[in-house]
Amino acid sequence: MVYFIFDNPADKKRMEFLYKFETSSFKQIYPQTQCVSIKDIVRFCKQCILDTQKKDILIFWYDFMGIICWWICRLSFRRRKIIVLNILLKDKNSIKNKLARFLYKMVLRNKDVLATVTSVEYGKWINNLLAINRDYILLHDIYHTGYEIIKDKVPVNQQSVFCGGRNGRDWSKLIDIAKALPEIVFYCVMPQRVYDGYKSDFSSNILAKYDIPEAEYIQIMASTELVVVPLDTQAPAGLIALFQAASNNKMIITSDTVSTREYFSNERGVLCSDDTQDWVSKIRFFLSHEKEREEMIIKLKRFLENECSEQKYARTLLNMEKIISR
Repeated sequence: MVYFIFDNPADKKRMEFLYKFETSSFKQIYPQTQCVSIKDIVRFCKQCILDTQKKDILIFWYDFMGIICWWICRLSFRRRKIIVLNILLKDKNSIKNKLARFLYKMVLRNKDVLATVTSVEYGKWINNLLAINRDYILLHDIYHTGYEIIKDKVPVNQQSVFCGGRNGRDWSKLIDIAKALPEIVFYCVMPQRVYDGYKSDFSSNILAKYDIPEAEYIQIMASTELVVVPLDTQAPAGLIALFQAASNNKMIITSDTVSTREYFSNERGVLCSDDTQDWVSKIRFFLSHEKEREEMIIKLKRFLENECSEQKYARTLLNMEKIISR
């Protein structure tokens, strides 16, 4: 039996598409409430191990949960075949991140584990970070249908850009960019803790909101001319927000990282260095060149529809099941 294990019951609706393909045989397992602490994760993983057998395959949507499950199996002398999706590691010198690197390194060296990455370059970056040599399976984030809103009902504000989301955003960089472009309005959506930390630094052309419903988030995004997302990590971050932007026909300008190059190179988007002036010049250029924006949007949507579709995602999961079952 293949068990697909999640950390958040809120994902149920989004993962229903798996029932349309051969992945309908996978048993999806959700906790009653979201696992928000290590204690929650350990408790839920222990139960999943007790409810499965040695021959079963456990797929983990949340990579850290898969890592914890492997360690519980190791310490309790149980064996499970484990697939960890979308490895996420950051290169920081904190004690927390050093511990995470140790935990991940041991797991990723084990033959009973398969792991995926959302970009080929990021897989190489992980190997370098952990000083290991292993192969990863490329599994792009899912480009779901249903991100669109009715365009005719959303007037587009001229000389406006959007930046929003939670993880990995470089809000300090965004503020610097906005200050260098006083003639442009920046519509921003962020968590309240970020808003509270930066609100005193906002220039008058930053219109910020926090913790709003997803529908309102997309509505604000759709009312702008393009989307900009400065990032502070090489790890995958902001891809769902960027997929939503593409679905609503917004060109994307984001940081040049080992993760973003997988999706936004080859004129599917615009990648920027850490230099604020690079962002300023590219934002100015594309706000005044609508044709070039439209050409990039078409290329990006074609890539997402072909390479990041629900069907391709399901097919890759089935292939991993065959590989780990050998």
